Amino acid sequence: MISVIICTYNHFASLKRALNSLKEMTVPNELTWELVVVDNNSQDGTRDIVNDFIRVSGLNVRYIFERKQGLSYARNCGVNEARGKVIAFTDDDVVLDKYWLVNVAKAFKEYDVAGIGGRIFPIWEKLKPKWITPDLYGYWAILDYGEKPYYLNTPNIWGANFAIRADMFKKYGGFDTTLGRVPGKLYAGEDTYFFRKLMDKGEKLLYWPTAIVYHFIPESRISKKYLRKWKFDQGEMYAARLGNYSKRNFLGIPYYIIKQFLENTASYLLHTVFFSRDIFLRELNIVYLLGFILGRLKYQLHWK
Repeated sequence: MISVIICTYNHFASLKRALNSLKEMTVPNELTWELVVVDNNSQDGTRDIVNDFIRVSGLNVRYIFERKQGLSYARNCGVNEARGKVIAFTDDDVVLDKYWLVNVAKAFKEYDVAGIGGRIFPIWEKLKPKWITPDLYGYWAILDYGEKPYYLNTPNIWGANFAIRADMFKKYGGFDTTLGRVPGKLYAGEDTYFFRKLMDKGEKLLYWPTAIVYHFIPESRISKKYLRKWKFDQGEMYAARLGNYSKRNFLGIPYYIIKQFLENTASYLLHTVFFSRDIFLRELNIVYLLGFILGRLKYQLHWK
C-alpha cells in the first residue's frame, strides 16, 4: 500500500483542486493506496471540504487534525497515521498528473531506494515576468532535471513531490519541527534536511521524472516582495537554530556573518553602479543575511 499525505492550512480552495486531481488519477485495481489529509489547525472550511470529498469520491480517505501549527508537525502527524509501506507527499496547491501514483509505485518496484523525488511544473496565475529566470525557480518549488532517472548526490528535491519508504521514518525519525512553514513565516528546509540525513546515513535517493505534479503559483507570490520575505524568513529561521553562540560574536551575531553582510553589500553597490548582471540575486543574499542578523538579535532578546 502507498499512503499519500497532503497537509493543509487555510487553503481550502486550492485543496479542493488538489483533491479533484487525485480523484481523476488512473490507478489499477492491484495498486492499493490511501489518502491522509492533515488539517494543520485551519480556521476556514477545510474540514467540510475534506468530509464532502470523502462522501463523494469513493476513495480511501482519512481526515486528521493536527493542533500544533507548522508543516513539520503536520507531516509527522501524517507519517504516524499512515499505513502504507511507501509514504508519498504532495501539497495542497498542486494538480497531480493522472499517472502520478502509478509512476511513484513503479519507482519503488524497479529500484531499491529510500526515496524518490519527481518533477514539478508551474502553473502561473499570471504571465511570468521576464525577471523570473531558471536560477530562481527553486523559490517556487519548480523542479525539472530532465527525462532520465538518476541517483541523487545532493538532497535537492522538493516537498511538493516526493515519496519515502515508511521504514525510513522508523529508523531515522521524522521531520525537524524547527524547520518548515509556520503561519506568517515562509520557513522551509525540513524536506531537504531530512533527505540530507538519509544520504549521510548511506541511503539512496532517486530522481524519478515520470512522477509529475503541477504547482499552482498565485499572483501574490509572483513578485520580488515575496522572494525578499522568503529569504529574510530563512535567515531568521537559521539564526534561531544556531542557538547560543559562544565563538567570536557581536551581540550574538557571529563575526563571519557580519563580514559576509558587509562584503555582500559592498559587492551589490559596486554591481549596481557598474554592472546589471545578477543584481537581484545579490540583493536576495543581503536580505538573507539581514534576516539572520535581526534573527540573532531577536534570539538574544526573546528566544533564549
